[in-house]
Amino acid sequence: MGYGSGSSHALAGALRPGRAVGGGLPRRLLTGVVAGAAGTAAMSVTGLLYREVYARRRGMAPSEITEILDYDDSDHVVIAAGTLLQAVTGRAPRSPGARRVLFRVVHWGYGSAVGAGHALLRHTLGGEPAAGTVFFLGCQTMALSLFPVLGDTPVPWRWTPRLMTVSLAQHMVYAAAVAGAQAALDRRAH
Repeated sequence: MGYGSGSSHALAGALRPGRAVGGGLPRRLLTGVVAGAAGTAAMSVTGLLYREVYARRRGMAPSEITEILDYDDSDHVVIAAGTLLQAVTGRAPRSPGARRVLFRVVHWGYGSAVGAGHALLRHTLGGEPAAGTVFFLGCQTMALSLFPVLGDTPVPWRWTPRLMTVSLAQHMVYAAAVAGAQAALDRRAH
């Protein structure tokens, strides 16, 4: 018997398109972007709460924190986006105000757009928990690879345990919120 013998019919059924709540591709992508925005909001709120708790435990104000608590909520996002902008347009923002705007555009734009990937996974894999699990793993893989390649962070195996834990937790929050919002949007459409 070959590797995975006997499971091909179950796998084929699990990957058959259209088992999840459908709608056309444009609707699916749009609801994915909306769900991505909800996930980005959830990730933003948990990041803010973590910053507040971290500061309080150290007897300081959140504005006094100088260390990086999460690469997704740091200047490394701007470094990565600036690297791409420089390569494509020959320009990258330099002023603090322009860098803040770039951070917000990337944070919300990227987080929202990536939600479309979950909508496609949900349709292709037949719903949850498969879609959410694959989506989480994809998001975490992107964070672990894009930041070192474009954002000037250490390679993941050199991240501190705290930074790795925060990254995993934040991407779980994001993926769960995207999956929950997508499910709610799908229910509402029917």
